[in-house]
Amino acid sequence: MVRRLLASIRRRAARDWRDYAILHLMAYYGLRPSEVATLRLDSIDWKARTLRVEQRKTRSVLVLPLAGRTLRLLHRYLQVGRPDSVLPQLFLRIRSPIKPLKHYGVITVFTYRAQKSGLSLGGVSSYSLRHAFAMRLLRRGVDVKAIGDLLGHRSLEATCVYLRADVDMLRKVALPVPGIMVVEGGDHA
Repeated sequence: MVRRLLASIRRRAARDWRDYAILHLMAYYGLRPSEVATLRLDSIDWKARTLRVEQRKTRSVLVLPLAGRTLRLLHRYLQVGRPDSVLPQLFLRIRSPIKPLKHYGVITVFTYRAQKSGLSLGGVSSYSLRHAFAMRLLRRGVDVKAIGDLLGHRSLEATCVYLRADVDMLRKVALPVPGIMVVEGGDHA
């Protein structure tokens, strides 16, 4: 669903490039709307291929490695999507007055793109991209503590809110209970 949402953005106009870059960062890096809004031009270290994210909620800094496609996307956004401005913020309003995009503006971008996509995303919030990010990591075998660190959580409980039980995955990792034999059809013997 995340890929289909991103694919629904045509990337023909400046707004398209900005919105695509925003949703890409939220979906593939698990960023909060407030974290996206506070990104600055100097948050990107092009040489080291990293993104410096200030996590205000936890008052910590997270340095994320950037994939090649993300670097190319950000470069393209800066070429054709970002208005000409001396403002240091990475994401700006497209229409006058040109100002930094606030966190509620990032949420509005998600809502607008979700509605415009034609996908059945009614009642889904921008945080669903963060949840999907966490679940993808879990399915790939990433440790819950590492997922929590990436999400900027201080407690395991906060991370577990993002990790809905995936029954099929739990079946694969379940250990047999000694002394209980399961017969065909799932009945206990």
